[in-house]
Amino acid sequence: MSINSAFQAMSKTYKANATTSSQTMTLTPDAPCTKLCVASHELTGGTGKPVFFVVSSNSSVTITQPGNGTPQYCLVSTPCTIKTFQIPGQASPTAPIYIAFLTDSGTAACYFTLGEGL
Repeated sequence: MSINSAFQAMSKTYKANATTSSQTMTLTPDAPCTKLCVASHELTGGTGKPVFFVVSSNSSVTITQPGNGTPQYCLVSTPCTIKTFQIPGQASPTAPIYIAFLTDSGTAACYFTLGEGL
């Protein structure tokens, strides 16, 4: 059940060094949880890059960047933002989640933490 309070981390924080190729990371929480906090510390003002990502319970998840006229299933972490997302299902120590991520050009860093709260 979701907690209606400030976000509480329930896993280590994982850093994604996104490039233009799809990469996948495994996030394993310390306790069952349903939220994902995503933080991008890329620079604003046109110099930072967004990170596109997909959250799945399937380890073979990949991502394709959406393009003009070619939509894709994904979420976006924009430069200098921190957002909390509901994950599909529930992550637990025995049921990790997998995140596929990439950026549209160059490189970008993004941080992912599992937990509960807003």
